[in-house]
Amino acid sequence: MKNWLIYALFLILCPALGISQGQPLYTQFFYNKLTYNSAFSGAVSSAEFNLIAREQWLGLKGSPSIQSLQGNVPLRNIGIGGVLRREAIGLTEHYSANFSYAYHFPAGRYRIGIGINALIGNYVNDYSEPRLVTTRPVGLDPALSGTTEKATYFNAGFGLLLKGKDFFAGLSVPHIAPRHLALKDEEEILGGNSFRFWHLMAGYSFFTGNEIFLYPQLMLSYSEYVPLKIDFHFLAEFGEQFVSGIGFRTFSSTGNTQAKSISAMAGLMITENWLMTLSYDFGLTPLSDHHNGSLELGLMFYPGSRSVSREYRSPRFF
Repeated sequence: MKNWLIYALFLILCPALGISQGQPLYTQFFYNKLTYNSAFSGAVSSAEFNLIAREQWLGLKGSPSIQSLQGNVPLRNIGIGGVLRREAIGLTEHYSANFSYAYHFPAGRYRIGIGINALIGNYVNDYSEPRLVTTRPVGLDPALSGTTEKATYFNAGFGLLLKGKDFFAGLSVPHIAPRHLALKDEEEILGGNSFRFWHLMAGYSFFTGNEIFLYPQLMLSYSEYVPLKIDFHFLAEFGEQFVSGIGFRTFSSTGNTQAKSISAMAGLMITENWLMTLSYDFGLTPLSDHHNGSLELGLMFYPGSRSVSREYRSPRFF
């Protein structure tokens, strides 16, 4: 009975929840930097492409599902990038295309990147979904039209990046407008909940010997209307062939910090140019009693020769 009630709430509330998330939730955020910061466009030694699929809260119907395709291409002192993404949660599907550009220049021992991005997306609320169960016919409920609602929107953002040989730090706001700008169809379904998020990312790389590199990475996500999200991951690369890591996610608001999940991740270079990764999240909230964790699968392609430089051989982190 509890599971049925939770499922029903998902179907009714998730159209709003999907919109209000503002930013997608990735465990392997270190492979998806362009999603959060446009200044990472071109901040690699050679082109890279990745495909990420995430299934959140396995076993709970209507839970979030994300698939994304990302490309990052350096061109001398500039870089271009793009992220195509599909998200589904409850009765809502969200499709978006995010294009980014960055300029990089030296500053002493570091390089500084300044990036901009443009985002166009489309939300679809499908109230004709057969899974929707109501106490009276959907057509008689003014809150549920029994049809499909759509809205197309635009937004834009910017990012900054400070990058050294073993260190990086970035600050960004992918959506400058706190409310998506409606381009077509029903503006009201965009709501007022497309919050402006600020992201602070930082990471460090150090060599321990025996061909082992360690990569601690941190991301803080802040919005005025939602709790501060903190993601921390500690990764290790072994002989440029295998990578593993652990992660921890918390939410903090008004002095109250709550652990949300811990994660384990592993990756393998299946060929010279292809990396496959898998991560699993263990929930730490009461909701975890009703699902089987979250799963995330990644496939990364790095064209060219891996012998170019150490920086290129580990583009997935720096």
